[in-house]
Amino acid sequence: MERAIEQSVAGHAYSEIKRKILLKELKPGQRLAEISLSEQIGVSRTPVREALRKLAAEGWLTMVQNSGVWVSSPTRHEILDAYEVRCKIELWGIEKAMPNVTPLLVRKLEENIEDEANVYQKHLSTDYPDINTKFHMLIAEAGGNEALCEHLRIALSKTIIYMALYEQYFDFENNVSLSEHKGILEAIRARDEADVTRRMKAHIEQGFKDLRLS
Repeated sequence: MERAIEQSVAGHAYSEIKRKILLKELKPGQRLAEISLSEQIGVSRTPVREALRKLAAEGWLTMVQNSGVWVSSPTRHEILDAYEVRCKIELWGIEKAMPNVTPLLVRKLEENIEDEANVYQKHLSTDYPDINTKFHMLIAEAGGNEALCEHLRIALSKTIIYMALYEQYFDFENNVSLSEHKGILEAIRARDEADVTRRMKAHIEQGFKDLRLS
């Protein structure tokens, strides 16, 4: 029972710290202090420490033993590498998925876009990364190659972090991601693999261009 409570508190600390990163209350390269975070969140340092470890394992934070914890601040080269890898995997995923396009897949993508539109309408910034990821994974999963999907999940998780750190995706009025997703869906509905590939490549490249890198 006590362990379940501890995990629940650690989960709350994890969600709150991640929310602060998504809302840009914590900036790339900023050093984090357990005491300050525990006071802000209203929990002890132990669940905060556990949450920091989990976020570091996922790539949101950088943890140096006997030194401290910082919000991740990858180099431009590291970010570009991640986007290039993601693009290669995702385009391969399209090649695998297109022979398996079904009305069910199209409907799932439609529903995801409806959810994404709701996020835009209500400015649900903290929900955006998961919904964005789901759109891309639905396409890849249609190809039936789990190894490909596993690698894409990793690539997406990296670029989602970079997006959260450096893209002004809270500027929903000027974010073109939703319209790009709609275009990709229409190409999928038409079963036009060349058009899906072209649109997805442009979508990923635009995502990198939208990052505000120094």
